[in-house]
Amino acid sequence: MMMKTLMKVTALTLSASLLLSACQTTTNSNGEPLSPAEQRLRQQADTYNQTIAEGALLGCVLGGVLGAATAQKGNRLQHAAIGCAIGGGIGAGAGAYVADKQEKYANKEQQLDSMIADVREENGRLANVIATTEQVVAEDKQRIEQIDKDLAAGKITMDQAKSKMASVDSNTAYLDSTLTELRKRQANYTEAANTLAGKGKSAQAKELNSEITEMERQISQLQAERDSLAKRRTVSRVG
Repeated sequence: MMMKTLMKVTALTLSASLLLSACQTTTNSNGEPLSPAEQRLRQQADTYNQTIAEGALLGCVLGGVLGAATAQKGNRLQHAAIGCAIGGGIGAGAGAYVADKQEKYANKEQQLDSMIADVREENGRLANVIATTEQVVAEDKQRIEQIDKDLAAGKITMDQAKSKMASVDSNTAYLDSTLTELRKRQANYTEAANTLAGKGKSAQAKELNSEITEMERQISQLQAERDSLAKRRTVSRVG
């Protein structure tokens, strides 16, 4: 019975993972091909967003199965639910993330070291997203300039200009959704750090806070890039 449950859970996990992977696209919302930088941005940010979703999903599944397998028959459902919450990690919230670290590591020093490594990895991934975003924003500003010139010269109609501008608006919307997910993740890390490190003044606590501060700085940098593009879009001749 347990093996059948495991097989069903594994199948559902793989299906969900494939569904998330299938979300990647090479065209914008208007059906036009994405530039190499636009494709790279979506690959990098999609990987980040899928890491949240898949990490929570896979952790939940494995935690749930193990929790059910190790529990007494009458308590399997309860243990499966607990295992799911712990296995979900930061994607499922700060509480589950802290519980996961406390379950895996025997002392606070090891827990903090693991969390520091997690946030540092996030910062490395975010740095790549920012570098690519800078390229996309530069491309979009040039695109807006060209659209405005062509519209002023009568080479394209307003409807055609709006159609061409759809790719810029699509990139702005994509950055908005990415920033929303990043802020949720940063808030979870901050809450988890407050739980694990408290007001500690150890070298580990300082290092962890430094990594979270760096994450906040990079999120602000990404927001600034998004705002710069939106400002240029606002003054365009295209409404």
